[in-house]
Amino acid sequence: MTRALFKLELAMLLKARFTWVIGALLFAALCWGAINGQANADAQQATVERVKVHAAARLAKQQADVARYNRPADTVLPYWQDPSDAAGYMRYGLAAYAVKPPSPLAGIAIGQSRLLPFYIKTDLDYVAPPAAAFDFINPRILSLGDFDLSFVLVYVLPLALIAIGASRLAAERDSGALRLMAAQLPSFRQLVMLKFSVAAAVCVPLTLAATVLALVVAGTPCWSMQTAGTMLLLGAALAGFTLFWVALTALVASRIGVVGSYLRLVSLWIGFTFFVPAAGALFIGMAYPAPSPLLYLDDLRRANDFKPAERDALFAAMARADPAYAAAAERVGKVSYATKQIAVQQAVERQVAQRAEAAARQNDAASGKAAALRWLSPAMVFDTLLQQAAGSGVERHKRFLERTGDYTDELRAFFWPRALAEAANPGNACPGCAGRMNFTDHDKIPRFEADRPMDGVAGAVGGAVGYLWVLACAVMLMLWSGRRMKV
Repeated sequence: MTRALFKLELAMLLKARFTWVIGALLFAALCWGAINGQANADAQQATVERVKVHAAARLAKQQADVARYNRPADTVLPYWQDPSDAAGYMRYGLAAYAVKPPSPLAGIAIGQSRLLPFYIKTDLDYVAPPAAAFDFINPRILSLGDFDLSFVLVYVLPLALIAIGASRLAAERDSGALRLMAAQLPSFRQLVMLKFSVAAAVCVPLTLAATVLALVVAGTPCWSMQTAGTMLLLGAALAGFTLFWVALTALVASRIGVVGSYLRLVSLWIGFTFFVPAAGALFIGMAYPAPSPLLYLDDLRRANDFKPAERDALFAAMARADPAYAAAAERVGKVSYATKQIAVQQAVERQVAQRAEAAARQNDAASGKAAALRWLSPAMVFDTLLQQAAGSGVERHKRFLERTGDYTDELRAFFWPRALAEAANPGNACPGCAGRMNFTDHDKIPRFEADRPMDGVAGAVGGAVGYLWVLACAVMLMLWSGRRMKV
């Protein structure tokens, strides 16, 4: 009897026109979201390639100019136009970029990638956030949100599962057919589990298949060698998330009628998806108020407000501290502005360091609490998991900014000693040439090494996958307990 009822329920669910209408709309939304996400990833990849081409072309031109200026000439180039002058080149000629290329799975979730920079033109006066603020897109467009695959899976999929499953038990209870069906089985709990099993057997594989097919339609390389493991984890997470909502739908529908089921399930969806995140954001905002960027920028402005005499004094003190550059202190009036900025930049960073460190500590504390509160909402956990897998989350961006700061330090370690040596020994390597030829090591300039976006993804999302399955199993146990079920 159980097997016959299972086959009957499966046939009824698959033959229902409503099931296929909801499924078709969900698949269309998945395809639309996947195409939007992949288009954003493709545009970012094209921009990264243009940045690389631009930097390489500019470096090649500068090297060609060095060869052209390495001959006697009637005029001498100003230092800021001379690619063979270390001080002039590091401030006015350097074209070095830090880039964060999109992940192969970036089409899954746009995440923070449209709000945060994915390439930064580094210079030796680079100041780390919060001073480094970036506006790429009109805020009114950003306020509308991004319709991508993650949006459909996190926000639309639960509604589709509720629409399909909520009426399976509740409608039959209201019509009286549920009593007749329950009489054919040893217990009403067995009937509920049978209907839940049918819904899970249909919804979970169809959701997985529709998601993969949508990614294929969008052109996302989801089954390459480097993405296959992550895709399996994402499939497990999606199955757990789907099973959670199917079980929750069965749990609610086994207790009340159709109207009450829909109202309660939609209320739960609103709570998990909107209320918990909003309440968490309010709590974080009150407990850990964001540092004012205006105060930081005011400190930065005051720190940069140097008079020429003060700049000279700073540079002279710095030069005298190192015997190799002490000679530059004696001719400080003839030292280039670009070289003096070395001392100024160090002084500026010392003055704003305290506020910057306080802001960093505040942001880290808020981020830690937000990460803990995220576990209260399966929607937030699933959304964060998708962003981590797509390489478009906040954590990867924080690592990108840290590596950009490290790269800036590498450039400083390369250029500053050369510029200070020029200031201490101002002679030209090519007397009578248009260029000074004091700097010809363009090929040795440090290059930024982009990260590998798929590295460490499995470890980052593994805990969230387990959480979704534990949550789904907990709801299934509540359903199996059969308490408060009404025929």
